Amino acid sequence: MLLKDRVIRKRNIIQHHISSSIWSSIKEEFSVITDNTFWLLGNGEEINFWNDNWCGSIMADHFNVPNHLRKFLSSTVRDYIFNGQWNFPPQMHQHLNNLVCLVQKVTIPLEASQDKLLWKHSDTGELQLNEAYQFKLQQFQDLNWAKAIWNSDIPPSKSLLVWRLMHNKIPTDENLKLSESSAAFYLYG
Repeated sequence: MLLKDRVIRKRNIIQHHISSSIWSSIKEEFSVITDNTFWLLGNGEEINFWNDNWCGSIMADHFNVPNHLRKFLSSTVRDYIFNGQWNFPPQMHQHLNNLVCLVQKVTIPLEASQDKLLWKHSDTGELQLNEAYQFKLQQFQDLNWAKAIWNSDIPPSKSLLVWRLMHNKIPTDENLKLSESSAAFYLYG
């Protein structure tokens, strides 16, 4: 069984613990991956009509569907295609005309093929390790001052002291009182 099959069920990341050295990191990045991918329509069998990004936005977001209801929206894009044409129930035309107009901008392929999940930040659509690294690297601030205080010429104890000063983490009476009240809140609610 593939790792993907063990950690993703019905397009949601599982919540129970898996004994793995990388599981906690995968769990933390799952939303980053889903936020930065989109589906290229093939036959529509793999794409959730409401919860996947396949027409420029996620339909559930577009129509402000509450999060607790989204898990019940399980129809696929394929459910709305018949003989190579979009086919919506009359109720959708009547009440969600905006949705029908949005969907009809997406071209249905002439030949059936598999749906493809594509990475937004790649020319090919594939997520390569180098591209993932560059994407994550962009998220970190460039802290020029860090190079000045974390320097091989400065003892680490002095660098730590400067870092603590810059982040207001020096154990002053005031900061210790704040820490005590935070600890009490976590212990006693």
